Amino acid sequence: MGTDEISDMTVERVKYMSLVKVKEKRRVGAKASLFFLVLLSPLSLYANSLMYQSNYERTGVYDGYGPESEPVLAWKFDAGAPVVGAILVYDDAVYFSDFEGGVYALNKSDGTLLWEKDLGGQPSLQVTLNEDVVLVGRRFSRDDDESYLIALDRMTGEERWKFEPDDYSGIDAPTIYEGKVFLTSMLEHIFALDLLTGEELWRREIQGGSRQLLISENVLYFQDDSQSVLAMEPETGELKWSRTLSDGKENSFSTPAIDECFIYATLIEHDAASLIKLNKVSGEVEKSFGMEFPTMSSVSVYEGSVFWGDYASGDGGSGYMNAMDAGTGEFLWRVKTEGPINSSAAIAGDTVYFGSHDHYLYAVDRHGGDVKWRYETEAGIASSPSVVDGRVYFGSIDGHVYVLE
Repeated sequence: MGTDEISDMTVERVKYMSLVKVKEKRRVGAKASLFFLVLLSPLSLYANSLMYQSNYERTGVYDGYGPESEPVLAWKFDAGAPVVGAILVYDDAVYFSDFEGGVYALNKSDGTLLWEKDLGGQPSLQVTLNEDVVLVGRRFSRDDDESYLIALDRMTGEERWKFEPDDYSGIDAPTIYEGKVFLTSMLEHIFALDLLTGEELWRREIQGGSRQLLISENVLYFQDDSQSVLAMEPETGELKWSRTLSDGKENSFSTPAIDECFIYATLIEHDAASLIKLNKVSGEVEKSFGMEFPTMSSVSVYEGSVFWGDYASGDGGSGYMNAMDAGTGEFLWRVKTEGPINSSAAIAGDTVYFGSHDHYLYAVDRHGGDVKWRYETEAGIASSPSVVDGRVYFGSIDGHVYVLE
């Protein structure tokens, strides 16, 4: 799918489906210092979720467990604009961005506001953080060509540095790894920056990118919009190998996933889609599995099974969450929802969590595909859930962040 189609399907659909309100710049609880909370709460007591899809390999697998039976709402927060990215958790705070440029830190216990930053334009769909900073990109649009990556102090939300490249960047979340920041450009480059200063260290030309970067065994991987998969040295950007999967170019937010031996990437060609299994050391294609319907969902992988959501385009706008045997390509189960599925699968224990544009968050048995429960919001869910300390965190196009336990 092209950028315009994504815009039509996500941006306009988001604005149409959401109950968008005039954004209130609230400061409820803002005087409660995040630094004070951290002093009271040793790091070792908490599980964290620092990036989209849980880890560098983007498997979508979380430690521990989420709600197994019918959940209760711990709290929800009204951002006043659609929330489509993953909700991140560090220590006693929760971090996310909304669709209109707000970046937030909330108190983990009750959802009160710790700080808020207004970027004045559309942010990257995902944010990334570590113990010191929250990194978020600002996207260019048809009406505004300003684009940058900004590092915000995790405690206060104050700007630490800003990287403004000479091409359009900041469409998606960067990756923090061993003192560096790796950032993809929408049009031309992968950048490596110094984490402390934002200074550019190196760049490599690509064919544009809207997916997440991956890292496995000190190798940096990326699938660009030419649908080539690249493997690079993180220190220098030197290319280890590149594998072209198609002659066509497609913009997609479907990030690959990596297990011990293989990369699982989607290939989109006009009306067809495939799941490609590549050797992560050599880049050789091991197998190709047909996907019945197109997908914008990222791939998740766990214990020999691969999971993704799709658009059942010929079936009234419904969608499926699919579970496939990664060795044979056999479908293990499929769960149908009454809306397309952009949300990627979050896996915790024996449960798979995902959202659908039918307004529900689903919890499904990982082995058999039985629906354990579903939770309704007021609009579609494109946000990929995060599972931390027995809770599931996600955003909705209705403008709220939900926390279930």
